[in-house]
Amino acid sequence: MADKKPRGLRPWLDDIRLDGSGNYAYQGSHLQFSGDANWFHRFKIRLGILVGVLIASAIVAGCLNVGELDNTALVLIPYMLEIIFTAAFAWAAIRLLSSSSIMRSYIHKQTAGRLPVLSLLLAVAGAATAVCAAVFMMLKEAWSVTGVCCLVLHLLVCAAALLAYRVLRSASWKPI
Repeated sequence: MADKKPRGLRPWLDDIRLDGSGNYAYQGSHLQFSGDANWFHRFKIRLGILVGVLIASAIVAGCLNVGELDNTALVLIPYMLEIIFTAAFAWAAIRLLSSSSIMRSYIHKQTAGRLPVLSLLLAVAGAATAVCAAVFMMLKEAWSVTGVCCLVLHLLVCAAALLAYRVLRSASWKPI
């Protein structure tokens, strides 16, 4: 058993072994949130609110019927990136929110380890979408109320992602 090759894609599966009673148990390393329980609870509330704002503003911005921005690759490509990064960020954040203050190291690597980078990518995608939409509306000289609302929502995505980055960077984890 000890001479088995480690798995390539999921090396954490090697940390799941049979325990004394014949059940499979995770025997790898764990990480614990370094703050107190009250701070961890506030951290989860802040992150949950920011995830909700990100999801809602990205979806509502796409549902607005802005006639000036229809079928424009200049705006649609950054918006597609914004939606992809929003989905990836939401998935990782929900996994982090559903965990306790003590988590397995591979879950930490997949969630808290990736969320700061995803939040920065999401902020860049939201800002790029807003800038591209503003440039396109300026070139067409076609400003409308829904167009401005769309710009504000994309900037809200950018701001919420930057706030999420700040919240995520304030959290620290220590090995136990």
